[in-house]
Amino acid sequence: MTMPAPPHDDFLGLPFCLLSRQHVAQLIIAQCRTPYRYVVTPNAYHVVAVHERPEQLRPIYRGAWLSLCDSRVVRSLAALTGRRLPLATGSDLVTILLTRLAELPAGARKRILIVGPEHAAELALRARFRDLDLTVMPAPRGLARRADLRLAVAHACVERSWDILLLCVGCPAQELIAQLIAVLGRRSGVALCVGAAIDFLTGQATRAPLWLRWLGLEWAYRLALEPRRLWRRYLVASPKIFRIFLMTTLRRQFD
Repeated sequence: MTMPAPPHDDFLGLPFCLLSRQHVAQLIIAQCRTPYRYVVTPNAYHVVAVHERPEQLRPIYRGAWLSLCDSRVVRSLAALTGRRLPLATGSDLVTILLTRLAELPAGARKRILIVGPEHAAELALRARFRDLDLTVMPAPRGLARRADLRLAVAHACVERSWDILLLCVGCPAQELIAQLIAVLGRRSGVALCVGAAIDFLTGQATRAPLWLRWLGLEWAYRLALEPRRLWRRYLVASPKIFRIFLMTTLRRQFD
């Protein structure tokens, strides 16, 4: 029997799941041995990327089993149109998910494959979750630019044994790999595109204080820590979401 699709609402051309992150974690665990599917976590940068590369990226986001709002900016813009999108950041979701997986009885344990983290993050992860059945697979640099490398990673993922796959290699490489895994015929499992979630969880990267997160300023904190790497994303690319929002809103009013 086919399970009904989880509820989503369309906003700025992308679907956004209406389930809480607790419910999402429960759903992933319950269905991780059913036919293969993947989860995306769009934030403002992702929304802009989809609008700039619609033919390549829009089908990936619309083809996801779950598309979770990973941005207070996106959530706030949605609220201006009367939509209430639950916030389910990749970092928070992975913490909840791994904690719940570690609490499962031995006979119900799930196999986890994590792609991308450095060796130090792997050691910290194993120390924190000693009872998890997890494997960490390194990822080559240049995945965003090189289709051959993405294909090689996707092939490696298809060939390994896992129930839950965490793709931690950044947008849009992780989303492209998640779709490739489906194209290559993976039969079961749930893949999650979660960026730097493992680095935050293990302390390899620092999250903003909670009060900054509540104010929607986590991006500013990350920019202050890594200005050379992140300035273009946060100061050039991501702000384009406000133009997209304005144009989308005006178009709806005149349709």
